[in-house]
Amino acid sequence: MYKKRYILKLFGIVQGVGFRPFVYKLAKEKDIKGWVKNDGGAVIIDFEGDKKNIKFFLLTILNKPPKLSRIEKYSLKALKNKGYKDFQIIKSSFKNNILFLSPDISICDKCREEIFDKDSNYYRYPFTNCTDCGPRYTIIKSLPYDRKNTTMEYFKMCSFCKGEYENPLSRRFHAQPNCCKECGPRIELIDKFNKKIEATDIIKHTIDLIKSGKIIAIKGIGGFHLVCDPKNEKVIKLLRKRKKRPDKPFAIMAKNIKKVKDICNVTRKEELVLLSEKKPIVLLKKKDKKLISEDVSKNKYLGVMLPYTPLHLLLFEYIDYLVMTSGNLNGHPMEYKNEDAIKNLKNIVDFYLIHNREINMSVDDSVVKVFNNKEMVTRQGRGYSPKIIKFNESKEILALGALEKSSISFCKNNYAYISQYLGDIKNLDTYLEYEKTVNDFLNIFKGNPEIIAYDLHSNYSLTKLSKKYTAKKIPIQHHHAHMASCMGEHNLYKKCIGVIYDGTGLGLDKNIWGGEFFIGDRLEFKRVGHLENVLIQGGEKAIKEPWRIALSYIHSVGYKNIDVIDRKIEEKKLVLNALENNINCFNTSSMGRLFDCVSAILGLRYEITYNGQGAIELENIIDEDIKETYNYLISYDKGIILIDYKQIILQVLKDKKSGVNLGEISTKFHNTIIKFTIDTVIKISKDNNLDNVIISGGVFQNNYLLKNIYEKLSKEGFNVFYNEKIPINDNGISFGQLVIANRIVNGG
Repeated sequence: MYKKRYILKLFGIVQGVGFRPFVYKLAKEKDIKGWVKNDGGAVIIDFEGDKKNIKFFLLTILNKPPKLSRIEKYSLKALKNKGYKDFQIIKSSFKNNILFLSPDISICDKCREEIFDKDSNYYRYPFTNCTDCGPRYTIIKSLPYDRKNTTMEYFKMCSFCKGEYENPLSRRFHAQPNCCKECGPRIELIDKFNKKIEATDIIKHTIDLIKSGKIIAIKGIGGFHLVCDPKNEKVIKLLRKRKKRPDKPFAIMAKNIKKVKDICNVTRKEELVLLSEKKPIVLLKKKDKKLISEDVSKNKYLGVMLPYTPLHLLLFEYIDYLVMTSGNLNGHPMEYKNEDAIKNLKNIVDFYLIHNREINMSVDDSVVKVFNNKEMVTRQGRGYSPKIIKFNESKEILALGALEKSSISFCKNNYAYISQYLGDIKNLDTYLEYEKTVNDFLNIFKGNPEIIAYDLHSNYSLTKLSKKYTAKKIPIQHHHAHMASCMGEHNLYKKCIGVIYDGTGLGLDKNIWGGEFFIGDRLEFKRVGHLENVLIQGGEKAIKEPWRIALSYIHSVGYKNIDVIDRKIEEKKLVLNALENNINCFNTSSMGRLFDCVSAILGLRYEITYNGQGAIELENIIDEDIKETYNYLISYDKGIILIDYKQIILQVLKDKKSGVNLGEISTKFHNTIIKFTIDTVIKISKDNNLDNVIISGGVFQNNYLLKNIYEKLSKEGFNVFYNEKIPINDNGISFGQLVIANRIVNGG
């Protein structure tokens, strides 16, 4: 029969997902001859066979590839027959320059079965994996994705594992992290003094320690977790004290979906996200059942995830719930190296459950929620990183992100690569880890940036980092980057109305913006409206002490009774005097600061211990049955819409003085924000004939605000877009910077 030969090149997530073994088995099944190999971030197949078999071979590869793969594009070229005698997986090369990398993947069902099967070689082995699951991004050091380029290169496969690795019929055929208890990584339990704890069953002993009230640092795929018993209120309080985290909710891990449903309300979509191969933390509404301590999360939402490694599954043989929070000192990056964790966490934990598989790339758990029956990412981490997006730009651009909830983005060869969440760059440790990620990213994706994009509100650290490169520097306004991140995600190019509600970001007028209405596209924007500026005293300190913000607003509206703020009179007089003399003050239109103000006026939060705490607690007391709003004024100054906060604050103060229920005041305040947002967008739309609206910025993590503004604008006939796959908070800023820089260098 007449034979044909082709070269097929596949680009996308085609490495680390069992693609070569899949092709090999299919070729053997259909009598196809030739070879398959990794090339850079692609897979290349050189094959020949009869016409009928080749058609089936091609259609199967393109239409039914491995479950975890994602083919972005492919090329097919006919060649002269070579007379191949068999089909092989051959040595990888690095000629192709379009690179892709799979995120880490939670344990698959077949590996789960094996670790509980007494007859399996993987019985109770905590590092069991196959081509369908296991570590990827966190262990890779360079591409192509071969074992020698990962932290698994230090573990030589035993004869059994090598047999599986080389057996085309095995699920572990060319599974790069393949290992077993004879040849792979091992766990070890040690105390805070680095003394090894001997135990017949280390995992059961660890759970016994947890049940006895101990705090354990457990090393996972992307770093350490701090782990304790969420039913034990005493140990929760102790963990909060030791970690200096008095209020921020802890995430928990539950044994299975049934245990999640016992403590939280779970929709069908939320269940699907929880059970997905990404296994993120999902924000769920708590039930009234007191199965875990109220001190785990003091608000109405609880962050819950399911076990995603063999080690987790083994731990949950003996317990139903565990606190599973990031293993770090407050304000510092997550620990991921054994020696650093033992040194830095010794005043928090009692014991360490460690292993000797190195983590090259530290990655925290992803956090998502379900909104409008869609998954909405609020922290991009394990399972979601690196995010790869088709991007029409061939120049190499590096975007450095924001100072808080930072990330980096890089584009090359028409693809954008977005990093994991990197935290707040406020200390040397975080900056050094951030810089390492930049270097690792550029190494893995073979980057040499021609352009550096950074936040106009950048600090010394990021400015210094940008100067390391000879590339062209492009400063990007913070809130325009928020808007562009949403436009980039939804493939929008034409001018839109942007509603950007945020906490902090330097404006073009050198004031701090955050309650903004823009008209703009990916290239440029015009500020057409904003919250009226207020003078706030205290600088960065005010953000941590919202009573200063409230007093600043009270002073600005001329309200004389400062007793509404329960602080020492001397402290209040110092702030008022500084306001009168403009000492250490800043002007801002920030919506985040307005929320801080109302939270403090209501006495909910005079000082915060984590970002957005005042706003979160204000949202927690909303009564959705209340529909009333406060009065407000909209005025104009040189054609710019100004939303006057003064009437709103005076009415809040009046209700507080009259003893109105705090939940009612909070709801009326939220409803007022919603109403003036709708009114302002309608006005801008009529004046400019625009019907696409972008909603972005950290304030829109508030579900009540986002839901009502989205629904009401949609009913008014607007096309409303908000961030879904790209975080709506500052974690998405780097992608927005990339989008804008791309248009700038292309001249629009």
